[in-house]
Amino acid sequence: MGCVEGSMGRVGNLKRCVGNLMGCAEKSMGREGNLMSGARKLRAAPPKTSHPPAASLPFRNAGVSPALLIFSLIALAATITTSASAQSLPETVEAINKARVTTRILFITAHPDDEWASLLTYLSRGLNADVALLTITRGQGGQNAIGPEQGAELGVIRTEELLAADKHYGVRQFFTRAMDTGYVKTPEQAQKIWGGGALEDMVRVIRTFRPQVVINGWAGVHGGHGHHQESGILTPQAVAAAADPKMFPDQIAEGLPAWKVTLDLRPARDPNIAGAIPLPINDVSPLWGKSYVDMGMEGHAQHRSQGTPSFFGNPFFRRPVSLVRENEKGDPAGTFEAKLLAEPLGSLAEGFASNREVLASALNQTSAHLEAARGAALALHRSDAAKGLADAAREIEKLHEQVSKQNENGSPQLLWELDRVKEKIDLALNEDIALPMIVEADRHELVAGEEFSVDVSFLGKPAVPVKYTVDASSLLLPKGWNVTVDSGASDKSGGDKGDGDKNYKFKVEIPTRAVPPSSPGDVILPYPPPLVRIAPRIEIDGYSFAVPRTVDSMKATTTGIDTYPLELVPAVTLTPDPQQIMVPAERASRTLTLLTRVRYHGTKPAKVSVGLDAPKGWELQPIAPLDFSGPGDQLIRFSVTPSANVAAGAYPLHPFAQLDGQKFTTSLEPIPSLPTRDWSEAADVTVHVLNLAVPAHLRIGYVAASNDPIPDTLRQIGIQVDLLDEVALAFEDLSRYDAIVVGIRAYDLRPDLMRSNRRLLDYVQQGGSLVVQYQRDPQWVSAMPYTATMPGQTSRVTDANSPVHFLAPDNPLVDSPNKITLADFEGWDQERGLYFLGTFDSHYQPVLGLTDPGEPETNGSLVYARYGKGAYIYTGLSFFRELPAGVPGAYRLFVNLLSQTQHALAHD
Repeated sequence: MGCVEGSMGRVGNLKRCVGNLMGCAEKSMGREGNLMSGARKLRAAPPKTSHPPAASLPFRNAGVSPALLIFSLIALAATITTSASAQSLPETVEAINKARVTTRILFITAHPDDEWASLLTYLSRGLNADVALLTITRGQGGQNAIGPEQGAELGVIRTEELLAADKHYGVRQFFTRAMDTGYVKTPEQAQKIWGGGALEDMVRVIRTFRPQVVINGWAGVHGGHGHHQESGILTPQAVAAAADPKMFPDQIAEGLPAWKVTLDLRPARDPNIAGAIPLPINDVSPLWGKSYVDMGMEGHAQHRSQGTPSFFGNPFFRRPVSLVRENEKGDPAGTFEAKLLAEPLGSLAEGFASNREVLASALNQTSAHLEAARGAALALHRSDAAKGLADAAREIEKLHEQVSKQNENGSPQLLWELDRVKEKIDLALNEDIALPMIVEADRHELVAGEEFSVDVSFLGKPAVPVKYTVDASSLLLPKGWNVTVDSGASDKSGGDKGDGDKNYKFKVEIPTRAVPPSSPGDVILPYPPPLVRIAPRIEIDGYSFAVPRTVDSMKATTTGIDTYPLELVPAVTLTPDPQQIMVPAERASRTLTLLTRVRYHGTKPAKVSVGLDAPKGWELQPIAPLDFSGPGDQLIRFSVTPSANVAAGAYPLHPFAQLDGQKFTTSLEPIPSLPTRDWSEAADVTVHVLNLAVPAHLRIGYVAASNDPIPDTLRQIGIQVDLLDEVALAFEDLSRYDAIVVGIRAYDLRPDLMRSNRRLLDYVQQGGSLVVQYQRDPQWVSAMPYTATMPGQTSRVTDANSPVHFLAPDNPLVDSPNKITLADFEGWDQERGLYFLGTFDSHYQPVLGLTDPGEPETNGSLVYARYGKGAYIYTGLSFFRELPAGVPGAYRLFVNLLSQTQHALAHD
């Protein structure tokens, strides 16, 4: 599908929510007042959630190199990612099938939703290859169709959506730390933003995953989104660099080998391209009973924040898909052997000449055991399938031991390959046995120096009789964490216990100075590896194995069961709201109120002191210490008075908490649209004192689609804002408003708006101002009073520092009540704007000319027309970004848009 949206979001840092996985990252997709009003962060007693735990490397009881452990953790994640219904028969058979194929395929693209869904699904679920998706950015610069999040918080949502899509495709997921700062128009712009970090991480992914096949998802693209173009350019560079041990030698020192990819490919829609190998994506999977296209569409529809469910069933997905060979320069290079996409287990022998004879015999025997296991599983003989899988695993163990003793050149890679085979067999065996195990931690927010417990319950008998061992070594923990097992938990559990029911309780002590563990390899993962895992030792027919499983915390509600990853958090966090306080200079000396939620995450009683670091000369009313009997939160209110005659500018405020001599300055709150993940950042606030003229008693009506941040920002500067719902639009007296604002995409998302459009135009004719912000559907222009068009390709200016030309310097929009100058366009965030008008009737006066580097000037970003007695204004300027970001010039200009027809009618 590719990207299906415009641009939205702020440059941000995923911070704790993805550890060090990203640095700063954002994206824009070219395709496919009242200080408490609407304070989403400070809603009372939100469900406790956790952002992803940091990586626990080295793990307790691990004893393996970090490089190998990272791949093992990725394999573990794949058991979750590829599972649609845990331990079902199709899952078991597919796991066996995948153990019989050694090919690893890496598909590389730029953004979430760029992936070729049906292609990935066919390669993984049709050919049973081990398929990974490398998405260079997390899409933080895109729009959000489901919630208020922008920037890096949106990136977390996009990550979660992509992982949900991956479950349908049957693939594992990688990322890089590349920034996505919004839509860019050239690969040179993308390269400037990404620097060398994207290439470095792409090489790390290749050396970690070691694919024989790499598919360049944006190969040969020379137009459109600059990220897409740069992705296509970087992919062959990454393939070449991964094979060169002189490139990124720190990775080599960690234990990652230089890796040469065997086959470079690109996808194509035209099956008649020379050398193209067509793929039967529309065929129905005999195992899953759905076509690969249908399974892929179900996955692609998970990108809810991008609005992709609306494309479900689109014929686009059913277009032919082929693969074409690509050379080292990234150009088409003819055909290839299709068998390379799914090499059988026995093919390993061909790659290691010195071990060929011994490998061939053992691998053929292993393949025979796997084939027997597959047949037994399909016949619903799970015990026979388990025996075949155990026999296959023993063959690989013996082969591994034999190769280890030889210690010849090339053995490390062969041993690595054998480890991967054994992992896949163990995963299949685990699926087949279906051990009914429930694992749950008693809470998910963990504090250094405290304890927590993990309950493990085995409820009933597994599908295949096995022996299993649970002891202290079963729990995999960060180094230095201590664990004990209550062996009498089964006897103390009470209730009716069925045959085979057993319960265990682990008590875990966290060191006083514990910090979230990390490893260099974490940067390419969706989230850091799980903080705690459990791996009971299972024995069947004399074969012993363990498959680690993530330990989470769960909370049952009336609508479902929420799962929270374990996280190591500060003992105290505090979240102020709002983070940007806008104050006109004439009111700057008044006392400001800042609401802050203080959360205590410890389990022991505590007295927490709170304070606020403010600029010199500002006065703060002290707040008494807060008493907590256990984990909980309290809402406090800071009152701070700026110094007299404070000048215009930005002034930082730093709320803090203190406990046992330690100072806490971090915010931690659930992401509204993803409450099982926390968002963490510095608990900082900025007070902006503005040279801003706001007409007295200014009252506006606001037609919001959803999650629009602008009404609250306007209330801060003293404007009365009434949200207009369907009833208000249809029946209320609109003349009471000095201006009515239509929020972004409202014509797309509010069907009632078009029905009431005539009332809005009548309001303008009678003397009101209507300000319409950007709309995406090109058909919306029929609602305008005079003709206009949206260009076929989105008109936008992506350079936030691009030059601004005043086309109508005497137009009231740039003259009153605030005189707008070039200084008001300094410090804009991410972009100038998007979805500008293309052509328009002469009744409209273009006010601003904007220019991206190397492109002609656009004049549709802000247009003004008199209509009857009033004013009609359309703007594609990104006020939805600039106002929440606290850009002073954006406030001055937006107030001007609202002040063109202020009238003397009584305001009730």
